[in-house]
Amino acid sequence: MDERTRKLLLAIIKHCNIIEETKMHFGNNYEIFKVNSIYQNAILTPVTQIGELVKRLPSEFKLENDIIPWRNISGMRDIVVHNYETIDKLILWNVVDVEIDKLKKFCMNVLNARR
Repeated sequence: MDERTRKLLLAIIKHCNIIEETKMHFGNNYEIFKVNSIYQNAILTPVTQIGELVKRLPSEFKLENDIIPWRNISGMRDIVVHNYETIDKLILWNVVDVEIDKLKKFCMNVLNARR
């Protein structure tokens, strides 16, 4: 793995950690999330950053690691940036409550396997 890809994966992990910290701060609860715009905005920034970082990953890397829905991740970024008012809060919550942990574990495993 090249240094650029390694740095991108580390940055993705960093933003996954920010999401985890935000959930701990506000409460890991959809009922709180859906009514708290500050909580929602605090989550949207790292989600956007992750989507942007994924877009920068080499195509070959994404093809070799197609168990991760790279296109969906970058697509979520586009929705957040261009269609903020149409974001389905339940879908966003599922992303940050389930999918982010999977992405973080994947990135960590790839980095640990290629040391």
